[in-house]
Amino acid sequence: MGNNCCHPDRCEQDVNSQYLTKSTLEPSTPLSEAVLKNNSTWIQLAGHSGNFAPAGPKTVWKRQPKDNRGEGQCLYELRHDAVRDVVPKFYREVEYDNTVYLEMEDLLKHFRDPNVMDVKMGTRTFLESEVRNPELRHDLYEKMIQIDPFEPTEDERKQAAITKLRYMQFRERGSSSASLGFRIEAIRRTGEPSNTDFKKVHTRNEVSSTIQHFVRAQPSVCKQFHRRLQEIRKKFEASEYFRHHEIVGSSLLFIYDSDRHANIWMIDFAKTTHVPDKKITHHSPWVPGGHEDGYLVGLDGLIEIMKELSSPPKRSPNGRAVKAES
Repeated sequence: MGNNCCHPDRCEQDVNSQYLTKSTLEPSTPLSEAVLKNNSTWIQLAGHSGNFAPAGPKTVWKRQPKDNRGEGQCLYELRHDAVRDVVPKFYREVEYDNTVYLEMEDLLKHFRDPNVMDVKMGTRTFLESEVRNPELRHDLYEKMIQIDPFEPTEDERKQAAITKLRYMQFRERGSSSASLGFRIEAIRRTGEPSNTDFKKVHTRNEVSSTIQHFVRAQPSVCKQFHRRLQEIRKKFEASEYFRHHEIVGSSLLFIYDSDRHANIWMIDFAKTTHVPDKKITHHSPWVPGGHEDGYLVGLDGLIEIMKELSSPPKRSPNGRAVKAES
């Protein structure tokens, strides 16, 4: 199999033969009214709106872009990798109504009334191929000054244009991606609408406070998250696949419910790219052509923050413990 996506027919045939013949797998009923009605709790967060649909009692379909079907290849290869237990189970690639979908495990089915947080990982969130063009662009300059009119250098002001690389690095510095190796993309707490307005959350204290709000100040939830992050770190280090792949635009999906059951999965591998003849540390600083992504910088930072939040609640001046949110 190649390093892009497997051939659709072969991928579907291979995965079906290994997974879909198992009696434990419920038959899919893609997009039927009955399934949609029974999946009223389905949640879609930042970057995923309109890309997911319930497929069966325990699976979902994820729409694939026409110009990039690499995520199916990635999930296919990860089925036998060290990280296979921390990514969604992948069943098959299917075509429906002239659109390609990946059928995978519905992670929300493990929870009741789930709370969900999407955290984008890495110090670099753009592919090297996206910023190789040295063309100076006026549109990106205009976007930059709309965000921060004092950011352009004197030369950039004279040209009224910047490269895409300059713009992307500027945007990353405005979030916690460049400094912490991750950024919060979206949060949806039970009974509340999804929140994607985290552009101003970029310091460590701001990130920690946001996570504390997400978990409703429950140390027991944070302890489960901390253990799972350590497990992901261990499996990531043992992964043969990730030694030779850069991981760009991938997320960690944090989920917990009213029973205080919590878990995390690695998701979103559309921009995961094979790098031949090079070992990626996922920790070293990025230089053009180096393919480092800083994934472990963010993972280590999250482990530390979650460890701190796992401590017992602080006590008020009168000696009483501060209660967690209900």
